[in-house]
Amino acid sequence: MSPGQKLEKGIAVEKERAEGLAARAEEAVEGATARVAAEGGDGAAVVSDPEKCNTVTFVGADGMEQSFPLDFLLERGAIVANRVNGEDIMSVMGATNQLWVPGLPAKYFVRDIREIRFTNEEVPPVIGPFVDDGHDYTNRPNVAAKAEYVGRVGEPMEFSGWAHDFDKRIIAVEFSLDNGEHWTRYDLGDTTADRWVSWTFAWTPEASGAYQMKVRSVNEDGDASPIAAVHTFEVL
Repeated sequence: MSPGQKLEKGIAVEKERAEGLAARAEEAVEGATARVAAEGGDGAAVVSDPEKCNTVTFVGADGMEQSFPLDFLLERGAIVANRVNGEDIMSVMGATNQLWVPGLPAKYFVRDIREIRFTNEEVPPVIGPFVDDGHDYTNRPNVAAKAEYVGRVGEPMEFSGWAHDFDKRIIAVEFSLDNGEHWTRYDLGDTTADRWVSWTFAWTPEASGAYQMKVRSVNEDGDASPIAAVHTFEVL
């Protein structure tokens, strides 16, 4: 494809509901949920009157402490995970367990939790709206792409991937075959911040050679991924 030539084929986008992702996560991740812990599940330390508990503090083996409002953890479906896909997380995370709170960046995820305190605070901690301090996400809005590494002239190639931007909606996905000099944009329909966007894109090469497809997503503020996803392939 020559520089600037418009990508001809369309894009199909599927929006996955957050609850659907959560359901799949529950099947793959094993551990203690915030609700089980708050109600006095095995190994949980609870206040004398659970109804007065409003704060949960997690303490890691390295001394890190992180406190949350109990209601916040229950609403988010927080979990202390120790196994993923039936395997201990030590081989992946380098820890025996890890807190996981949907919708929060990983800096809140205490590892190797040794103590969980349930307390009644006069002023419960507040987890405010997310503010990117430049360290949580180095590439937002984020995007990923995958496809076959070898295609053939005249035969459609399918590219697929996902896009998300934490607390902002993804409104478009853009593609480039000339190293980002020109971008072809496909606007999305009804998206929300709590849904990831899964996309598929079909393109039929007209000439053989080495190619590189770049993909970026665009959020509701009009910001595009600063680092595009790149897929390099050959057409025979």
